[in-house]
Amino acid sequence: MKYKSACIVSIGTELVKGVVQDTNSSWIASRLVELGFDVKRIIVVPDELGEIKWALTSCLEVGDVVITTGGLGFTSDDITLQGVSEALGAPLVLSEEALDMIRSKVGQVEARYLKAAYLPRGSRPLYNRVGISPGVHIVLGDKNIFILPGVPVEMKAIFEDHVVNILSRQSNLVSRKLHIKTQHMIEAEVDHVLEKLRSKYRWAYLKTHAKKPVEISVVIYANDPQELDRRTKELIDDLSKEIKVSNIEYL
Repeated sequence: MKYKSACIVSIGTELVKGVVQDTNSSWIASRLVELGFDVKRIIVVPDELGEIKWALTSCLEVGDVVITTGGLGFTSDDITLQGVSEALGAPLVLSEEALDMIRSKVGQVEARYLKAAYLPRGSRPLYNRVGISPGVHIVLGDKNIFILPGVPVEMKAIFEDHVVNILSRQSNLVSRKLHIKTQHMIEAEVDHVLEKLRSKYRWAYLKTHAKKPVEISVVIYANDPQELDRRTKELIDDLSKEIKVSNIEYL
């Protein structure tokens, strides 16, 4: 089974200073897994050109898809597009399409809004129905880069409106998440059983949680929905033979 890989870069000095909690990356990771991608890296960096360039370059080494979030506004520290431009060697150029999107939101475009209309050459703006700054889509060979705002409601809107449609055509897998509550009190005992299942079912991720009783998170990958149903039943049947299960929640 060949997994398409993905990486996430959350950008913002407020994140690394602990002023704001990074909820964007966990939400994006969850959605990427649902779309059949294997998330390899989540990197959080400040609003510094060197850090942004390093993070993007690092993620492009292992990711078929790279998604950044943050730094698309109009203040002096919103430098994500410049960082992406320098990392890719693609100069920032005025996008008339992006300018029209901004104009549809604010009417007469003041100088301060122009910043969000300068995109790396070869990129395409993604309409932001919630905010002003467009997202950005870049195709780099066989890789896809998405530059999204840091405001969660804007990030989610662009992801659902645009990113999902593009990535649905890229992924060759489907997935399903399960949350299982057991009747066992010792995590190590449950994990010992799961170790055998991990060896048998390479297409599943199984993780215990040290709660009382012990809980298990499961992610199952398959090539199509029918295979996903078969694999889900097979794994649950096997697991239930050796672990006392009190509840299975399909997420």
